[in-house]
Amino acid sequence: MAESLAVAGLLQNLIGHLTPEGIEIVGGGTRLRALQRLAAEGWSRHPDLIPIDPVPVKVTADLQEAVAWAGTENSARSALHPADEVRAYAAMRERGASLSRIARSFARSEAHVERRLKLADLPAEALAALRANEISLEMAKALTLAPSRDRCLEVLESVRGRDVRPEQVRRELTPGTVPSTDRRAVFVGLEAYQAAGGTSQRDLFADRTLLEDEALLDRLFAEKGAAEAERIRAAEGWEWATWVPEEYVSWTVTQKLVRLYARPGKLSDGEEAELAALEEREAEDALDEAGRARLAELEARREGGFTDAQRASSGIFVYCSSRDGLSVERAYQQPRAAPRGAPEAAPDLPQSLIEDLHRIRLGALQARLMDQPELMLDLLAWSLGGGLRPWARPLAISPTDQPIAPEKGEGTSYPPRLAARLEPNTSLGPDGTPAEFDAFRALGKKHRNQILTEALARTFCTGSSGLSAALARQLGVEVRRIWTPTAQGFLGRCSAGYLDRLWSELVPAAEADQSFQKLKKGEKARRLEALFADPATREALRLSREDCAKIDAWVPAELDWPEVTG
Repeated sequence: MAESLAVAGLLQNLIGHLTPEGIEIVGGGTRLRALQRLAAEGWSRHPDLIPIDPVPVKVTADLQEAVAWAGTENSARSALHPADEVRAYAAMRERGASLSRIARSFARSEAHVERRLKLADLPAEALAALRANEISLEMAKALTLAPSRDRCLEVLESVRGRDVRPEQVRRELTPGTVPSTDRRAVFVGLEAYQAAGGTSQRDLFADRTLLEDEALLDRLFAEKGAAEAERIRAAEGWEWATWVPEEYVSWTVTQKLVRLYARPGKLSDGEEAELAALEEREAEDALDEAGRARLAELEARREGGFTDAQRASSGIFVYCSSRDGLSVERAYQQPRAAPRGAPEAAPDLPQSLIEDLHRIRLGALQARLMDQPELMLDLLAWSLGGGLRPWARPLAISPTDQPIAPEKGEGTSYPPRLAARLEPNTSLGPDGTPAEFDAFRALGKKHRNQILTEALARTFCTGSSGLSAALARQLGVEVRRIWTPTAQGFLGRCSAGYLDRLWSELVPAAEADQSFQKLKKGEKARRLEALFADPATREALRLSREDCAKIDAWVPAELDWPEVTG
């Protein structure tokens, strides 16, 4: 307490009871003894220490009132304001006090003091705004990420007194940075990134480091990934290995390849019994090192593996996932070329199905546009007054509702306010009299804007190059919200080979039913429909949470939005 008072001064007065003999201190005894110690030292603890004399004391001649004051102070005393705490720590640091000494003086952890000292490096204007409660403590923490004093003050003025989320400020101050928890940063390693010249800054309050050169990180990620893929290829004897920078191997990467499966192994009856006994002992945590080694050996033999011939004619995909780190997907083979004169194989998806998928994709976008009145008004103004070529206008203003009903609607479920327009309207409707128009206007602007927004959304078409895709990404359109692959609406209309590749993509080899390819096409479609919609089917296949998430997010390539080129 004496050290704290010597650095920060007396921030709270004492409480005293006036008696004929003098003032009896009834609130602040520890502070009194600390002041007495400093006085006994001659106020010499620090060269620039200013004596605290006189000592502020709140005094009353009523003993009961003094005791009540002291009780109130002890039970309801407000904590030291963070800005005052920061300034007190900074003052000790300026006098040469170490981090541990400051922490001991204020009975705080070193981590807490280190974070407060980070706040002390903010411009004085930011600390003043914190003290005046014009910004929150969390906002002050976010401002520590500013690359310069000028940038900090610029952002401070934009958030002062406003309800802005600190995380939004963090993103604004650190554009293009990558957190050290990103899978790429974890895979490359912070030391390797910094050794290659990468710069970073530490975010003490989020307990992470921000990497500032994403281009360098991506290059190191690709180089290490390619090296790891080659190392695994050489060690396991595959014909080729491809590094995939994404977090998983997309179905579009493997759809034209032939999936190979490991040959199952076989144990003798005695070995099966031994394996069962070892597994039971493992469940009881009773296996020693030799027992675990034997268990692993028998499990590997029963699981089997790829033959040398398979490895010599096929390859693998290597990738890095957030959950498992470096991962390998085995094994794929290039399809054999069809002999000359052989009949051309039927397409995976007939043209009618592709057209249905494109309608569903547009419907998903229209459903999101119905909640964007300002955007729809912007699109309306742009369409009517932007000088666009007729085929480039984003709204088909007749008004003409655009066709979004697929030929086979099984698995597609639009929101009610959009679906209502898919059925033919046989009612005559109002006559358009002045009284009816007055009644419509009486419903208010909110009702008018809703009607206008929904009507404009239904006219949205795909005329503008790249605009549909850009809006879909901006609004976070998820087609699976309104569409689920079903046997009747989608799966049964695809080729058998397409269904085989889809099953291999979605069901890991360890859980996959190897008899799937032997099924008739209709049964394959029904099995896949159950995979998409039936939790019991996924449970029977022992699919992980990540596997299920992948299934729930899957869409055919025809439902993906094209890349925006301009």
